[in-house]
Formats: sequence, C-alpha cells, structure tokens
Amino acid sequence: MKTVLEPNAELLSADDVYRDVAELTAALERRRAERPAYDILERPDVRQMLDQLIASGVCANEAEAIERALRTLVTAITQQPAGDGRGGVGPAARGVGAAEGG
Repeated sequence: MKTVLEPNAELLSADDVYRDVAELTAALERRRAERPAYDILERPDVRQMLDQLIASGVCANEAEAIERALRTLVTAITQQPAGDGRGGVGPAARGVGAAEGG
C-alpha cells in the first residue's frame, strides 16, 4: 500500500498526469525546434551583423532586424525567375510540373 507523505496532499488523477506529460513533451519539442535558431544567433558573425543593423538605426532591435532580413531574403528569392540557377522558388525550382512534362 502506498502512503502519502503529506496528509493533506491530493493525488493526481490519470488525466492530470497525462495532461502534464503532454504539456512537458510539447515544451521540449518547442525547445528542440528553437535550438537551431539560438545556435545561429550565437555565432559572432551573425551577432556583428545584428549589432550593426541596430547601431545604424535601420532596425530598433534584434527581432526587427531578423524579421526584416527574412522578409528581404524571401522577397529576393521569390523575385528570381524560376530555374535560373540562382535559387528561384518558382514551379520549376520546386519540381512542380516535372511529372507533367513541363
């Protein structure tokens, strides 16, 4: 027989335990997904670029600098003609239409 260490303690139900495990698992998965971003942000060359953007006044903070950089990259890539060898993301670059012969 199991004894409760604290006389007024409540035992968790199976649903409570399941919910807690699910929340912890989700939190760990989020951390695992975030880790590559943190690794990149810790690189000295990336830190220097972010610091330069903020110091110049182009961006107010790191979040704005990262967002603007990603938007600029996506805009630059999506403006490239598909299949030109420079990273276009048009249908040819994604392999769309290859099965249809075009």
